[in-house]
Amino acid sequence: MKKLVPYLLGLSFFGVSNIAIAQDLERLPDSLRFTIRKEYRPVARDAKKITSKPEVMHEEAGLPKVNYSILPKSKEINYEAQPLQAANLSNEPLAKLYNGFIKAGFGNYTMPFFEASFSSLRSKKYQAGFFARYHASYAKLNKVRNFGFTDAGIIGFGKYFLKNHVLGAKVEYDVDENYYYGFDRNDVTFANANSAKGDSLNQVFHHVGINVDLNAIREKKLRILDQMAIGYGYTRDNFQAEEHYAALSGGVAFNIKKEEMFIKTSFDYYNLTQPIQKTNNLIWAIQPEFRAKRERWGIDLGVNFALDVNDTTTKVLIFPVLDFHYFIVKKMLRFYVGAKGGVTRNGLRSISQINPYFDTDQTLSNSWERLNVYGGFKGSITRSIGFDLSVAEIITGQQIFFVNDTTGGLGNKFLTEYHDTRVTSFKGALSYQLKSKLQLVAEAEYRLFVMPTDSIKPWHEAPFRFTFSGNYNLKDKLIFKASISAYGERLARGFSTDSLGVVSMTSTTLKGYADASIGVEYRYRKWIGAFVDFRNIAALRYDIWKQYPSQRFSFIAGLNFSF
Repeated sequence: MKKLVPYLLGLSFFGVSNIAIAQDLERLPDSLRFTIRKEYRPVARDAKKITSKPEVMHEEAGLPKVNYSILPKSKEINYEAQPLQAANLSNEPLAKLYNGFIKAGFGNYTMPFFEASFSSLRSKKYQAGFFARYHASYAKLNKVRNFGFTDAGIIGFGKYFLKNHVLGAKVEYDVDENYYYGFDRNDVTFANANSAKGDSLNQVFHHVGINVDLNAIREKKLRILDQMAIGYGYTRDNFQAEEHYAALSGGVAFNIKKEEMFIKTSFDYYNLTQPIQKTNNLIWAIQPEFRAKRERWGIDLGVNFALDVNDTTTKVLIFPVLDFHYFIVKKMLRFYVGAKGGVTRNGLRSISQINPYFDTDQTLSNSWERLNVYGGFKGSITRSIGFDLSVAEIITGQQIFFVNDTTGGLGNKFLTEYHDTRVTSFKGALSYQLKSKLQLVAEAEYRLFVMPTDSIKPWHEAPFRFTFSGNYNLKDKLIFKASISAYGERLARGFSTDSLGVVSMTSTTLKGYADASIGVEYRYRKWIGAFVDFRNIAALRYDIWKQYPSQRFSFIAGLNFSF
């Protein structure tokens, strides 16, 4: 009975609830009423739970591949030629050339000056002309000794242009007059000073030369016959010394693949007649040379075989031929190195051009530059500034030096000495050019001499040398010129006698000097103008050679003409 009570209470509660729900449903509106026409089946969905170790899933995203295509589309172009008007070309006028030029003036120290030249005008076939000069001084040193000079001569030249060669010829005549004024006139008198044969202190060199040559035009194709020349020369002085000279040379050239090969040979014959002797000298040389060039470098490589033959001896000599350059910076900086050598003739003509006061009645010998090795850098800093720096080692056999001849007590003539030397040379050059208005060039050299013994010095050779030249053109109306030549101290040989009459060799130091000159030219018209040159403007009296002082301040003024 007790078990039925809860059951009955549950049924009565369920029944009451259903009656209440039914009553509430009857009161709902029609929009909220649902009619179930089938059996109701409740479904429970699966629950999704977060895992204890969650993982993030990444989806890879890629760019879509896009294909592009160009739609061909052409446009029709119509060409219409327009007629061109005929151009009227006018030749630019060439600068007018003058056949002749004359420059004449006069200065202190009784100094006349004259220059004249004449030449053919423009021609594709030939060129011919001549140049003449006369420059002299009739001055006296201390109003007693003549220490003037004469430098005169004339040169005639001609060229004929062939298809592949140029045929040239030259004829020259020179007169060089000087005085042996390097002594004290109060200490000596000359019995034949005014003799009919001529002043024994007056030296005059006459020279005649003729040369004919044929040279290939290098701009064209290489020719077998590269060059050929023949020449003759004659020189005599005022003291019965004379020298004959004959020369013959030739050369061939040919290609070896892309390179060039040259073979040159020369024969030089000298006959020297002096009051004390006659000598003959033959110098023969043959030089094969290989040449190669590329865009940045070039090389010349060969060897020079030479024979130096005189009346008593024959010397066989071999000299290197090397010239190599390489552009470190194209067209701006170049490195070069080389080696060379050769025979130097010391004869009447060649020595008189160096020292006109030497004694022509003495034995003369040749010099041999056995080896000259050099190297350096050459280039441009800007378009206007250029430079050249180099160092060289020069080994010379029998290099010529000049010493005063004191055997007669005067020392106004020079003897030649020959010594084997080694010289280290340092050179530097700097140039500046501003179009055609301004040009400046400066060069300096310092040399270190190594002589055979300590008692022998490089007589009359200055270790330091400097030169400068400048030219300024002001609107083609005024032209200014300037130059400086500077030399360091030099040593000259001398002798001293002690109380016992013993003679010993000594050295004398010649002071260094700087010789500066300036000049101005005024062009009134293109065909006429005036000029003035001032020389040694510091008025220094320095020794050119020992006992030979130079002239002080001098000037030359005059006119020039073109016709």
